[in-house]
Amino acid sequence: MKKIIIILSIIFLQALSAQEADSLTTNANPVENILENDSTSMNTPSQASTEQTAIPPSITPLKILDPKLNRLEKIYRNLEYNTTAFNDLKRTWVVTDPIYVRELYNRFIVKNALTIQGVKPSLEILTVKSRDIYGGNVFVELRKRYYDDEIEIIRFFTESKLITQDSSDFFFDEIHDYVFIKNVLGDEMYQDLKRQFYALNDLTKTPYDNKYSYNYDIYFHFFNPELMFWNATTNQKNKYLVSAIGRWGNDFISLPGWYYPDYVAGVKVTYIDYLINNRPNNTYILEMGTGLPARQPVLGIESDEISKRLFHSGTNLYFKAQGNPLRLFWDDMLDIEVTLQGLLSLTQYKTKDFKINYLTQFYSQRNYMAFFIRKKELLNFSEVGALGVGLGISSYDIYHFLLDPDQIKLTDLETNNKGKFKNNLLAEVFISGEGGLLAHNISTLFSYDITESYGFLGFKMFFMLNNTIGFDFRYFTSYRFSTKPLPFYRSNSYLVFSPVIRINY
Repeated sequence: MKKIIIILSIIFLQALSAQEADSLTTNANPVENILENDSTSMNTPSQASTEQTAIPPSITPLKILDPKLNRLEKIYRNLEYNTTAFNDLKRTWVVTDPIYVRELYNRFIVKNALTIQGVKPSLEILTVKSRDIYGGNVFVELRKRYYDDEIEIIRFFTESKLITQDSSDFFFDEIHDYVFIKNVLGDEMYQDLKRQFYALNDLTKTPYDNKYSYNYDIYFHFFNPELMFWNATTNQKNKYLVSAIGRWGNDFISLPGWYYPDYVAGVKVTYIDYLINNRPNNTYILEMGTGLPARQPVLGIESDEISKRLFHSGTNLYFKAQGNPLRLFWDDMLDIEVTLQGLLSLTQYKTKDFKINYLTQFYSQRNYMAFFIRKKELLNFSEVGALGVGLGISSYDIYHFLLDPDQIKLTDLETNNKGKFKNNLLAEVFISGEGGLLAHNISTLFSYDITESYGFLGFKMFFMLNNTIGFDFRYFTSYRFSTKPLPFYRSNSYLVFSPVIRINY
């Protein structure tokens, strides 16, 4: 019995020692494996024939190695309904506003939420990529989920990627988790981004803006009020803004503010092609409206104020187009602003439309056209502002009517053989500046009526404090090179002014 126990013990010890040898062979480094294989090849030929050289495993960046975390990630990904088949139908758009792109970029940098090929970028890499951000050359593409409005993808890319078809070459890695995106951006910015409620406004005249906001706003001004009520960002790098507007007066024909008989009510559409460093690089404006009869206030400045009034005498169509079409042909033609503005009469009132039962006569301005070109930054005087110049022409008509209650139509009393249209030459010199607290535009406008041989010299001052409250002042005085008096419908001078209030909402 003892012999049997001893034999079984020897067999058990041999088996145990063989297992330990196998364990040491698999855990040793490649050099030790080779030495062990050489020393044991004679004793264990079958093991030597099957042993292989160990290969270091490849490491995938940011790979989840914990089985529990890996399982949780799979569960989290599977919670979302897969809609890959509907990718071409998902809402996709591009954010091009450089200031808004900076804000998005900063949120991700603060949360250390950006990666490049799965690896967190170093400070040196972020410094290099930030230069493209500063230059306005980086855009943000977003895509919503198919079955709701949540943002499922956000990615940064440079302008050069707009014209390529390779959508895998990104400025940073795509971010696919809407919960993560919302956590990084914050609920307020995420909701604004999701609703595309961040359009750049350009409601204050461009030279007076010291910064742009991503809000709607109201612009209170007696002569140029505006209310933005709609905006949109397209899939391309452009933007549209739509505003309700009012227009009273026309400086190009020396009838500023309330001296003009029509108050124009209409709509303004602004198209912004590309934004860089807080400035629209290419902006086009189209305004359309119709004139309404307006009463001229009596200020007591002139004794003959009422007698020289012009009157509204029919329905009309107002239009204005403004932009820089020269950039379509020459890219280096910057800071040029071309304006085409006009008002065309469509109908003429009859006698009964005036509701006057006595014989009278009056003057009416019914049509005008103006063409003006400005160079906005001819010279830059740093803190004082930029010197700009402008040249243009304008033409307008004047009707002299007799209103007889016994007649159906108005009677035209004009007997001037020069015709009804008066043609003007225009020239302007202005200085505009934008500061952190005060923005201003001071200009002098020269106009000369080559038809009647007289002209007006206009002084205009516009000030805006913190882009919120300001004041607009305009004064026009006449001059003549002969003893010929001014036409009866003209005053020697015109003075208008208006407070300005801007409210973001």
